[in-house]
Amino acid sequence: MKRSRKGRRNLALVAFLLILVVAALLVIVLNWLVMPLVVRRGRETSVPDVVGMDRFEAEGALVRSGLRLGEVRSVSDPVVPADRVVSQHPAAGNRVKLGRSVLLEVSRGAGRIKVPHAEGLSIPRATALLSDAGLVVDAVESLRMPNLPAGQVVATRPLAGTDVTQGDHVVIQVSSRLGSFPMPNLVGVGIETARGIIASQSLVLGELKRAPSDEPAGSVLIQYPEEGMTVRDGDTVHLIVAAGTPKKK
Repeated sequence: MKRSRKGRRNLALVAFLLILVVAALLVIVLNWLVMPLVVRRGRETSVPDVVGMDRFEAEGALVRSGLRLGEVRSVSDPVVPADRVVSQHPAAGNRVKLGRSVLLEVSRGAGRIKVPHAEGLSIPRATALLSDAGLVVDAVESLRMPNLPAGQVVATRPLAGTDVTQGDHVVIQVSSRLGSFPMPNLVGVGIETARGIIASQSLVLGELKRAPSDEPAGSVLIQYPEEGMTVRDGDTVHLIVAAGTPKKK
């Protein structure tokens, strides 16, 4: 009889201990697994995509998602129109706590810059310089410059120092033994000197006209192509030279 009572007490004790263990496990599961999920669902939200919206549309979308507009930075952008959102942080789709501030970068449009000086640089270095300034290298032109090392940047179009818009296209002009070159100035020199310059530049003397002038006879009055125009080997040059004034009797 005593043994049976003792056995029942042991069973009751074991059952009690099992209940305690199960209860503890339930508490752990609730505290560490279930409750965080419940709390997270109630206090987090997904960041909306506001890139491309104007600032006020973006702020409204953030507020509707339970978020706040944070710092707004103004940035130059040659593609995104002014007052439109260029980027956001946190990015769209991230899960964040309600009330979180979202930083926006808003375009102020394409900035105005001056074409940097690239003279004397190699093509890769000049391209990197112009690209870093926000310009697009559109092409590379060869200019015949026998006195300069081949491949050296001579100039750009537009010229260095010109006020342009970020994203504009520029052309790099480099020295070459062959290729195009700027037409030299012949106005004011004698016809024989002009012939020599034309021949030395591998150009061809074309039509030669004479016109009355107070300038010394044989001096060049007008040339075409004009000084500075781009020409190539074999191009034809037309001249008008002074015929001199006839002596009065």
